[in-house]
Amino acid sequence: MAKLLRWGCAAAACLTLGPAWAGLSPRGAVVTLRTPDGGRLPRAVVDADETLHLAYVRGEANGANLFHVTRASGAPAWSEPRRVNRRERSVSGVGPIDGGQLALGPDNRLHLVWLQREPAGFFYSRSRADGSGFEPPRNLSAGQADGAEAGPAVAVDGGGYVFVFWHAGAVEDARRGVYLRVSRDGGTTFEPARRVSRPAEGACACCGLAAMRDPKGAVHVSYRGAGDNVRRGQRLLTSTDRGRTFSDRLAHPWELGACPVSTTSLSAGPGVLTAAWETRGQVHFADVDRLDAVLTPPGEARFRRKNPAVAVDSRGDTLLVWGDGPGFSFGGSLHWQVFDDAGRPVGEPGGGPDTILTGSTSAAVVQDGRFVVIF
Repeated sequence: MAKLLRWGCAAAACLTLGPAWAGLSPRGAVVTLRTPDGGRLPRAVVDADETLHLAYVRGEANGANLFHVTRASGAPAWSEPRRVNRRERSVSGVGPIDGGQLALGPDNRLHLVWLQREPAGFFYSRSRADGSGFEPPRNLSAGQADGAEAGPAVAVDGGGYVFVFWHAGAVEDARRGVYLRVSRDGGTTFEPARRVSRPAEGACACCGLAAMRDPKGAVHVSYRGAGDNVRRGQRLLTSTDRGRTFSDRLAHPWELGACPVSTTSLSAGPGVLTAAWETRGQVHFADVDRLDAVLTPPGEARFRRKNPAVAVDSRGDTLLVWGDGPGFSFGGSLHWQVFDDAGRPVGEPGGGPDTILTGSTSAAVVQDGRFVVIF
C-alpha cells in the first residue's frame, strides 16, 4: 500500500522525485516515508541490491503483530506485508523500546528479533533461504528472560555469525545486565546465553539497545547503564573477537535516579560506525572510535529531544533524526539535521509539521545514495 513520499529540504536546494533514485543527493536533502498501514516502531536496513527492508508492528502495545515489507530501488510503493510472528497479537509493542530489530547477513538473508509476551521471551527468526517468508520463531531466552522490559537487538558479521543481545535480570536496574547468544552457523544453532556487560554498570530496564558490526569487523552494542541506579549514561560494548570478549565503555554520562525510557541507534558509514543516543533531553551522536567528539544538533527543543535515529552516507555525511515531545509514549514532532563529514550542520534543521505516532519512533537509512526517514 503506497503511503506518503516527500522530499524534505534542509539545504538551499530541493529535489523533485524522478523516475529512479541514482547517485548522491544534494547535501541536506531527505526523503520521508510513512510506515505502511498505520504501523509503528519502524526499523530498516538496505540490502546489496538497494532494496529497503522495513520491520514494524501493528496493534496494541501488549498485543501487536510484527510485519516485514520491502521497497525496491525506485519503487513507488511498499510490498505486501508478511507477518513474522506466528502467534496472533503476541509481540510487545510498547513504544518506543519494543518492536522488532533486524540485520542483514552477507548472503542478504534477514535476521529479526523481538520481545514477545505470549509466550514470554526474546524471539528470533530469519528469512528462508529461498525468500519464501520466515522460519518459525525461536525463543532464545528460555530461563533467561526474568525482568524483560525492552526489545532485543541483533547484529550479523561478515562471516555470517549472528549475535542476539538483550538486557534482563533482577528488578533493580543496578543488578541487571546485557546478555548474548551467538550463532556461528548463520542462525541455525545458538550457543548458551551469557552476560557480557560489567556487573557494576547495571542496565536501564526500560531503555532500548542497538547492535551492529562496524566496517572493521568489530561488533558493538549501545545500551544505557544503571550503575548504583543513578549512573544512567550511554555505554558501548565492543567485541573484536566475534563475541568471545567485550570491552564496556562509557559513551556519555547522565546522573539520573529514574529510567528515562530512551532508545539508541547505530549506523555504519565509510570506515566508521556512528552511535546516537539521548542525554538530558538532548540527542547526540559520535563515531564509536571517537567518543570524546560528541556532536549535537543546533537549536532548542520545545519539549524533549528523544529517540534518535542515525544514518551515514558514502561520502561521510550524517543524518540525525529525532522526535520532540513530552512524555515517553508521545512520539513528538519529527525533526532532523544533516551534518557533513567534518561534523558541521548542513543547512537548517528539517521536519516540524509531521508528527510521529504515539508509541512510535523513526528510522533512518541510505538508499541509492539518498537519506530516507521512515516514521
